[in-house]
Amino acid sequence: MKTLTPQAFMRAVERGQIDPLYLFTGPLPEGRRRAVAQEPERYLQQQAVQVLIERTLNPTGRAFNLSVFSAGETPLARIIDAARQLPVSSARRLVLVRELDRAFKPAGQSGSGSSRMAASTPGERELIEYVKRPNETTTVVFFYDTPDRRRNVTHALLKTCTVVEFRPLDDREAAAWAKDYLRQHGCTADDGVLGMLIGRVGPDLRPLVNELDKLITYVRRGPISRADVETLVPYLKEHSNFELDAPLLERDRGRALKLLRRQLEAGQPPVMLLGVISRLYRRMMLAKDLMAQGAPNSEVAQAVGLSPQRVGRFNEQVRRISREEISRGIERIAAVDRALKSSLGPPALQLELLVYELCRPHADQQW
Repeated sequence: MKTLTPQAFMRAVERGQIDPLYLFTGPLPEGRRRAVAQEPERYLQQQAVQVLIERTLNPTGRAFNLSVFSAGETPLARIIDAARQLPVSSARRLVLVRELDRAFKPAGQSGSGSSRMAASTPGERELIEYVKRPNETTTVVFFYDTPDRRRNVTHALLKTCTVVEFRPLDDREAAAWAKDYLRQHGCTADDGVLGMLIGRVGPDLRPLVNELDKLITYVRRGPISRADVETLVPYLKEHSNFELDAPLLERDRGRALKLLRRQLEAGQPPVMLLGVISRLYRRMMLAKDLMAQGAPNSEVAQAVGLSPQRVGRFNEQVRRISREEISRGIERIAAVDRALKSSLGPPALQLELLVYELCRPHADQQW
């Protein structure tokens, strides 16, 4: 399996090194485990597609040589036919196949007990045959967010395509990316300023670029200060391992309530903040189950969407919380979700009571 980072892919395309098959994916699963439902880094994916289009197709012939399909809406056979067509007044055609996940029926167990399911979706076998012998004058890009290794077609794609893994960035990686983005626009920021920026916006590059562009327009050239970030950048971060997650894991009630109120005052919707808490508890339960199975830290890191450097601390905190406590927390979160949807009491008060209860010390946990 040939794999590239998004940056390596774009550098190769800029040099004219363009392959006939690409698989754009989110975090890849290990072995036969299903991938965690984690979105790819969409901004980098969009940039990669733009670079590929610009370097592959002449603007005058783009309408004849660029085909974009949704695999959930277009039969695979039609997509394969388009890939087999010859380019018109161009050296290459480009076929973008989005939402490949939607093309396949849910995988299950075969009658023989094997964990890999034979091809069952119409056109799936034809797709497998095509990627074995692709048209050399066509580049096909498959957008397959969460590849299921139990499928024959997934193995065929991983074996034949150049895989570009658009893994979501963690805070440290996003800060490094932001520093480089600022440098390209004639601006600078020290690590403290970048940390504050990521703390407010989060590591998702699309909103981060919006805020960086605001800062660049404001400063024009030169250093960006903490005061600039405080003035221009609101709290947008939807979920933060260093903000709301950390005090909930540590049962730091005062800090958790302070951060929650700050997010509410910044205009964050209560339903979204409840989703932040819910995601944390689902990750806690997933980590608890994986550790009970003896899974290594690297596997837990991938499943819960943390870097290997930070998953150790997360696992330690989860070990101190019983599975029963996590289950009761999930039940309490579900009750608050129902209350918010039914308008039973002020939403902010509902969230504050939830955080207050979730942060009770282990010994006096009452529900």
